Amino acid sequence: MSLRTRLTVAFVAVSLVAIGIAALLINRSVSSSFHHFAAHVREDQQLAVAEQLSLTYSATGSFQLRRPGVGRGLHYVVVDPGGAVVGGNARLERSGQPPDLARWRPIPVDVDGRTVATAYFADAGTRSLPREALAPLRIAEDVFLQEIGTALILALVAGVAAAVAMAVYLARQITRPVRTLRETSEAIAQGDFSRRTGIQRTDDIGALARSFDQMSATLERNEESRRQLFADIAHELRTPLAVIRSTVQALGDGVYKPSADHVETVMRRVDMLTQLINDVRDLSLADVGQLRLERTGVAVRTLLNAARERHAPLAAERDLSLRVEHAADDAELQIDRTRIDQALDNLLRNAITHTPTGGSITVRARQSTDEQGQAWVSLDVADSGPGFAPDDLTRVFDRFYRADSSRSRAQGGTGLGLAIVRGIGRAHGGEAVARNNADGPGATVSLRLPAESTAS
Repeated sequence: MSLRTRLTVAFVAVSLVAIGIAALLINRSVSSSFHHFAAHVREDQQLAVAEQLSLTYSATGSFQLRRPGVGRGLHYVVVDPGGAVVGGNARLERSGQPPDLARWRPIPVDVDGRTVATAYFADAGTRSLPREALAPLRIAEDVFLQEIGTALILALVAGVAAAVAMAVYLARQITRPVRTLRETSEAIAQGDFSRRTGIQRTDDIGALARSFDQMSATLERNEESRRQLFADIAHELRTPLAVIRSTVQALGDGVYKPSADHVETVMRRVDMLTQLINDVRDLSLADVGQLRLERTGVAVRTLLNAARERHAPLAAERDLSLRVEHAADDAELQIDRTRIDQALDNLLRNAITHTPTGGSITVRARQSTDEQGQAWVSLDVADSGPGFAPDDLTRVFDRFYRADSSRSRAQGGTGLGLAIVRGIGRAHGGEAVARNNADGPGATVSLRLPAESTAS
């Protein structure tokens, strides 16, 4: 049974139960109220007849009403103090004896403060009247109650029809987006990550559809990134492997004579491949949150000075000024020293590569506190190079992205350095940020880390 059918049946069942209970309660309430109302009306009529009997007796000395319409619909007998029937409109029994008045309602007929007779009125429950006498007492009530019952039945039928129509409509409204979600999920399961639900609603189903579309968009981006990653890795592997193959083939064919230069060429390309493989592995671990960290307390000053010492020779070779500014001398970080050194090395290599001869590179640390009171330390690497183009600022941390697409691997590294920096930062509970310098040429790339990290 489909979800729509189940919902329709459920809605109809609930509606039938609700309508049935309501109709039963209304019928009982109307019947009870009407019986009380009819009894009250009869009582008023009986009192009016008794009053007319008193007036008639005062005027004529008899109990025969001059206006019999006053007691129309009522059956009564008038009995004098001696027990003789002296008036009324109820049929007596065939024996000519007065009926058993035990269940009749007695109302005294008073004249000048003296009871001259008693009027006994029969009701629907009176036993001593013949059936033909009792029938008129029930007819009006029965007709009214039958009409009420018929109206309730018609209302019940109309309510059931409306409930079925509303149940079908509501079931369709609920199941339509569910069916759309199912069809979209099936398309995504088949590999079509471009599919979207297109559901525009403000309720819970709309929120679910928006989350589903966001998930689809994320899957599409991830799939595109995966394809691009494989394409980039293939491209990055092709060049060094081609160089190694051509060099080895030339040596084997005797085109090249074995020499230290040729061995150095092959070893350099092997080192590039090794670096690429290590970078891809580190990045993949960071992406899935599996980058293992062995935290220790490290002073910021120690970090920056060690990074400067490692890269001072390369900076001097390119005639670059490399200096350290200690704006957070007293700060200490709970970090994986090896990983943070790796991140700083990537930032410094990137800065050295992009800074022209005679330029300067500054490594500094800054302390700050956010609105939640969390203390942060930013490790900045600022250079005096050309900086980033506006479009590059949003992509510098993407895998294999190079601001200058014309640069070769030998000139530009693996293209994974900044992506790895971001991964290391996130593994420590921080983030990496890039911006152009506001007070001069060049750019600054920052690794922002919590001063007291509790991340695992």
